[in-house]
Amino acid sequence: MDATTAAIAARGLGLRTSAGWVYRGIDLEVPAGSLAVVTGPARSGKSALLLTVAARMKAGEGELCVAGLDARRHPGRARRLTGLGEFRGVNDLDETLTVADQVMMELALHGRHWRGAHVDEVLQPLGLSLDQGAPVRSLGAADRLLLGAALGCITRPPVLVLDELDEDTTPEETAAVLDALRALTAAGITVLAGTLDPGLAPAADVALALAADGTPASADALFPAPADPGDEAADDDLVPSTAETAEVLDALH
Repeated sequence: MDATTAAIAARGLGLRTSAGWVYRGIDLEVPAGSLAVVTGPARSGKSALLLTVAARMKAGEGELCVAGLDARRHPGRARRLTGLGEFRGVNDLDETLTVADQVMMELALHGRHWRGAHVDEVLQPLGLSLDQGAPVRSLGAADRLLLGAALGCITRPPVLVLDELDEDTTPEETAAVLDALRALTAAGITVLAGTLDPGLAPAADVALALAADGTPASADALFPAPADPGDEAADDDLVPSTAETAEVLDALH
């Protein structure tokens, strides 16, 4: 692991609750200015891993450096080095606000006084051309994802972390999202993104595939054969217990 040159460097990273491992054995090295993706099925620990890299969740073991900083030893400083796109249930966009109001609120949180030009300045790096008076709830999935990414870049962090690249988007929209994220990497921002679709891995510079048990896996092992629809036990396995959910949320900063 070369923590001196990599924007993100992890070795043996793991998180465990009383219900079992959320993810474990994670080795990841992402050069500065790269686009990296983490792929994996639901409940593979993908989102928890992304939040750990962004210093919004605590790992239980292993090493993690972000922009050359020991993120496990200095989580507060690491948090300031990582921008966060929208993670549902963590930093949801306010659907009652307009696009402009959402940007203005985020600017205010970072101590910047709002001027009309600031909204365009926030949206421009991702090539977003949105109706600033439109409510956030009216945005399509791709525009909403990119708005969240733009807000995460307000402080010009060296690393941006986001999730669900392909959620509710068409293949064409997903390709446009990837192009927008590439524009960020061209500007020197390292992007780490999560997706359920292993088919997006070839579009990235670095890819990490997670298996259903939260361990690294080959891309062709990501999705096991679907369970019999009549198999109630298999369906129950997909529902996280209240205790498991609570323990993971307790790890959030």
